[in-house]
Amino acid sequence: MVKVRNIMSSNVVSIAPDSSIMGAARLIASKSVSSLVVMEKSKPIAIISENDVIKGVISGKANVRDVMSKNFMIISPSAKFADITKRLREEKIKRFPVVENDKLTGLITETDIIEATRDFTRFHQIVQEVILAVFGLATAFFLFYFSPFGASFFR
Repeated sequence: MVKVRNIMSSNVVSIAPDSSIMGAARLIASKSVSSLVVMEKSKPIAIISENDVIKGVISGKANVRDVMSKNFMIISPSAKFADITKRLREEKIKRFPVVENDKLTGLITETDIIEATRDFTRFHQIVQEVILAVFGLATAFFLFYFSPFGASFFR
């Protein structure tokens, strides 16, 4: 069973709620991330995405607190992959801060979920190809074994 700790990004970039919108924009650009976890007293309280930053700049907002999104869910590193995908579909949550022992240890984004799903699909395709090859070889062997030529060869 796939757990969150196996697919999460551990390099989480965070920002304080009183930071400026332009500071958030610079941080997003310099770290090449699409979102920041807003931390207050070492606890995640919100998420700010690229879109939030753009909306903040356009509307003239000054602080991260003015545009941050509180629509997120804290999860444990031992949570199941199926739970994450269910929340993504049902609640439209795209980012999940991963917290263990009251400490931010990672972040799961929609991109991480898509990449993990792609890896699962690739693995299943390989398994299917191996199974087909084994059954193909077994079928060929039995067709040969029970053919007149195979009967004369094995007897």
